[in-house]
Amino acid sequence: MSSRIPDVEVVGDGPAGSALAAALDRHGVDVVLVGPDRPWPATYGTWTDDLDGLAVLHGASDVWQFRTPSIRARFGRERTIERGYGVVDNAALREALRGGLHHRRSEVVDSNELAARIVVDATGWPSRLHPSHSKELGWQTAFGVVLPAPPDGPLGTATLMDFSDASSDANHDDVGVPTFAYALPVADGWMVEETVLTARPSIAPSRLVDRLAARLGRRREDLLADAIRTEEVAIPMGAPPAASIGNVMAYGAAAGMINPTTGYSLATSLGAASGVAERVAQALEAPGLIEPAVLDATVWPTASLRTRALHDYGLSVLERLDADGIRSFFDAFFDGPAAQWSSYLRVDAPPTDVARTMRAMFARASWPLRAELVRSNPRPLARVLRPRPRHRRRD
Repeated sequence: MSSRIPDVEVVGDGPAGSALAAALDRHGVDVVLVGPDRPWPATYGTWTDDLDGLAVLHGASDVWQFRTPSIRARFGRERTIERGYGVVDNAALREALRGGLHHRRSEVVDSNELAARIVVDATGWPSRLHPSHSKELGWQTAFGVVLPAPPDGPLGTATLMDFSDASSDANHDDVGVPTFAYALPVADGWMVEETVLTARPSIAPSRLVDRLAARLGRRREDLLADAIRTEEVAIPMGAPPAASIGNVMAYGAAAGMINPTTGYSLATSLGAASGVAERVAQALEAPGLIEPAVLDATVWPTASLRTRALHDYGLSVLERLDADGIRSFFDAFFDGPAAQWSSYLRVDAPPTDVARTMRAMFARASWPLRAELVRSNPRPLARVLRPRPRHRRRD
């Protein structure tokens, strides 16, 4: 182990850890990024405006492998979502985040190996440095194939979510839950994935192969034979915010920074990095030990915890909707102004903005969907829908 003892050691050199280390470095913090320096194999798709202009990517010429100004979706009806979407160029993103950083290439399995004032656990979920979460989680799972060329039909167009009847009604296999297709160009071909938005217990990705083949009108054997490669995805939905232990604080997926309603975390981790780094730098100005509560607040300020509570309620609704209910939900959601629903999709959105979106969506929803929204436990939604009291002017 190196004799150098920095102020902060960020353990985990994926996108989240690399982004926070880069942001800490920009704020003048003595930081070391620790990790094995393996390639990032995941396919990261996200809204382009969530990454464009981020301080942590300042000076990067381009981190996109593919981008489009709009993207197709199908819920109850076909629609075009007029918001930019793209696939990240992982190599370009690594280069943009890692430039100039002190990177110690090492596997770390025990925080006792580290001597910094603050150790950041960015090892993903489940964490390698924190105890496993005991809460039973929902899981977003997917099975995808990369084909040499776009398939015939609508999935030959960049598609965010296709909940069409072809495979969403669970009437020809044993999956038992609604699923949707996701289709985008990637570096080595055209990816089409069959995805479970959320299920508890989880649905193994391998169980989605037949459904994907049926959606594409192919035999399972032929689809797999034609695939350049396959991809399996498993994302925890609703992993709780992780509490700091001693001087070890969590960040990224290890901290529960996965949007419970979408499964997205890349833009969250990159977007939050500068603010978290600034608060960490301020905490380091005080001498001595830094209390775990202070570290917790650097990652999860009170406002973010309130937003998270609203997102958790949204997840509880999605988990109990059938295929028709999900289609109705997303149609009502995307019928709103893009500025409104795009804020809801951000983990760091102000809770007032998220509540405003929920109120507006409830007003647009059909009566059957409204009943579902309040069926399980109406109290959280009632607090959101309750008109805010007007402040009387004092003379």
